[in-house]
Amino acid sequence: MRRAPWEGGASKHREVTGESGGRTSGADDRGQSSVLAVALLIGFVVLGMLSVALVGSVTLDRAQDNAQNQRIEMVFVEFSQSVTSVAFGQGTTERVDFDIRANDAAVRHDETGRIRVYTDDTLIANRTFGSVEYTREGSTVAYQAGGVWRGTGQDATMVSPPPFEYADGSLNAWIPLVTGERTLTASGIDLRRNGTGQALDRQSVVQGQLVTVEIQSKYYGGWADYLRQQTNDVSITVDHENETVVMRLGEPAIDSTFSEGVYATGGDVQFDGGSAVIDGDVSAGGNVSDHSRVTGNVTEGATNDLRILDDVIEKKVRDAENDTTMPVMHPEVYGASLSGGETYYDDDGFVLENGDDLTVDLSAGNVTMIVDGNISLEGGNIEIENGGDNRAFRIYSTGNFGMGNSQVGVVDESQYFQLYGTSEMQVAITGGSQAELYGTIFAPREEPVLGDNESNAAAEPFGTGSKCDGWDTCIVAGSSEVSGAIIAGPTIVGQSTEVVYDQDLVDIQPSLQLEHGLYPPPITYLHLSVYEISVSQAGSNSSVAGPPVGPSSVELAAEPRARAA
Repeated sequence: MRRAPWEGGASKHREVTGESGGRTSGADDRGQSSVLAVALLIGFVVLGMLSVALVGSVTLDRAQDNAQNQRIEMVFVEFSQSVTSVAFGQGTTERVDFDIRANDAAVRHDETGRIRVYTDDTLIANRTFGSVEYTREGSTVAYQAGGVWRGTGQDATMVSPPPFEYADGSLNAWIPLVTGERTLTASGIDLRRNGTGQALDRQSVVQGQLVTVEIQSKYYGGWADYLRQQTNDVSITVDHENETVVMRLGEPAIDSTFSEGVYATGGDVQFDGGSAVIDGDVSAGGNVSDHSRVTGNVTEGATNDLRILDDVIEKKVRDAENDTTMPVMHPEVYGASLSGGETYYDDDGFVLENGDDLTVDLSAGNVTMIVDGNISLEGGNIEIENGGDNRAFRIYSTGNFGMGNSQVGVVDESQYFQLYGTSEMQVAITGGSQAELYGTIFAPREEPVLGDNESNAAAEPFGTGSKCDGWDTCIVAGSSEVSGAIIAGPTIVGQSTEVVYDQDLVDIQPSLQLEHGLYPPPITYLHLSVYEISVSQAGSNSSVAGPPVGPSSVELAAEPRARAA
């Protein structure tokens, strides 16, 4: 039965209002949601305001801390400038504001650093120095040796540089040392120079020497960064365990020429029977056994000031190992030739037997070979083509050099083959009547490698018996000829060998073919001095004079260097 329209309407009305005329649960939920939304919105607004206030407070505190730190740094920079002014200026006293923080103070410490300076292996300067340090909430600012540093240890950075400068081959270091009162408060500071500057090094010209500066410091990280800026990365090493920065200066150089037929560094020249002669000048660190067999001048007891090449050759090998673009060449395997003005690397040394000739073409420029090992020519030859215009084939070897029944170089043109070795290279030119060397050997040393009766390893493949025993350099090659110049160790010349000095070498200098930046920069002049400055609170009556600057307060030494492990 169809419902009347009003009946349906009443039914719908009941669905909305309910039997009692009140609102149903659906309407209640919507009302509560509105109230909750408003409450949440208010909560978010309040929370946002609190967050903004909190972040703003943290940001403000951080900004204030940064501003305070920067202000402290500026106080220390001004202090450093005033100390430098008193140390190097005309006046001997000066007053500087030291406005760090009310009711706060900086503290002067003794022996927070040390400088040691070596020329080659001789210690020439050794001095401690202190610092003035301010620490607040874990942040440290310090003055030391004329510089201002932020932080300590490896994390230290430089705020202002010390008067410690390297430029154009000169190292100048003027080190102001602060003595006097221990505590410096937020008021004026009086500075006074005690005496005049005192030289630490007692020498100025150091050309041809390796200069090593070791700075041990509580702020060594900042020193390391600064000294790298002054020199290059190769020059600086860091010993974190000992908080020490090591700076090396002195690009390897050879201040000499091939001016003699034989120079036996570290020992004697011995003529052993036969009719052997040396046509040219001879020098020896020791004695020359028979002057009548020398056509030129003889110098005995010669002082060896030649550059020893161990470190240079070792670095060339390391660089070659890491250079993936450098051609690797094993002449005994590939035979072939070297050309194109290239540098080649042999990582194991090589042996050239009969028929394994190595041809070197210099038409495109110098050809270089870096050999990590021994070179032995046992019937094989090294042939050089298209020399001229100061071009040469140069070998840098970590091992020994021996040849017998072989020929090396261009006949009567000794400048085109140059062999460079370490201070332990043993040389043997022996093994029959066909050993002919046209070239130069440069392998100086300070003392012999071999003791009496010890075998010369380079001679072992040639069956020379005991002729070469005990001699770093052995030239006993029958009636063959050596033309050029040999600078090596103690030398024996025997049988009918003739060593002829090539006069064309008189203007030829040994070459290390160095690349810029691969070695520490050169140094010619060295100046190191300290200036002692006493500090006291302004108006203080306390005596702040430190010990007088002089030899008694500067540790000077001339003793062999203790090498690092």
